[in-house]
Amino acid sequence: MVVLDAKNVTKTFDGAIALDSVSLSVAEGEAVAIIGPSGSGKSTLLRCFAQLVSIDSGEITICSKPMVTSPSGKAVYSPKDQLHEIQLMTGMVFQSFNLFSHFSVLENITNAQIHVLKRSKAEAEHIAISLLDKVSLADKANAYPFQLSGGQAQRVSIARALALSPKVLFFDEPTSALDPELSGEILRVIKDLAQESRTMIVVTHEMAFAREISDRIVFMEEGRAAIEGTPAQIFENTSSPRLRRFLEGMDFSSNDKS
Repeated sequence: MVVLDAKNVTKTFDGAIALDSVSLSVAEGEAVAIIGPSGSGKSTLLRCFAQLVSIDSGEITICSKPMVTSPSGKAVYSPKDQLHEIQLMTGMVFQSFNLFSHFSVLENITNAQIHVLKRSKAEAEHIAISLLDKVSLADKANAYPFQLSGGQAQRVSIARALALSPKVLFFDEPTSALDPELSGEILRVIKDLAQESRTMIVVTHEMAFAREISDRIVFMEEGRAAIEGTPAQIFENTSSPRLRRFLEGMDFSSNDKS
């Protein structure tokens, strides 16, 4: 089953092309890493999928539900109720955690479950505690974001995304705000999710991590999905001089010390 299907997605900001006819299809259970230089459109593409940025033209379908089409060359979004339904099928983990500072860790994970999914408080808390245990933070349920390390806060944000049972998870440079030691905590959690065959799209600068967890890798440059292939095709057998130059400047050491 195709979970996400994007065709010819185009986006400009003040006349500058951010995405240039990008197409991408992601199957259920597939982990796709998006790599590329800064400014190549990686995060913009992810934010378009998550309905945080509107596209100019193209098509995006999630779980067979059209999010946006372009019947006459200009993007037309589906009605609000369908967009809301689609949004609940996706989970987004940001660079900067985006936790509610006035909520405890438990409240951060239960709030949307109770108010959006209409789960009972007891059910929401049961799910939250289970997910905190999954990310090795069961002892932090009553803590507040200011009492957490960056790695702990990011793990809470992952648990919060998982609590809504999304069909596809988006990770936007999930370790970019962390030092190498804390990055390892996050990479291990995402690796575990990949081993569970979660459908994921991960924008990352961690090349060793991308090679390890991905079924497929997309190299973006100048707003285009320039090269696509398996980890072996991207990292070992690429015939592209541009991709080789990009990879030569990257750190392939792993922050996952497990």
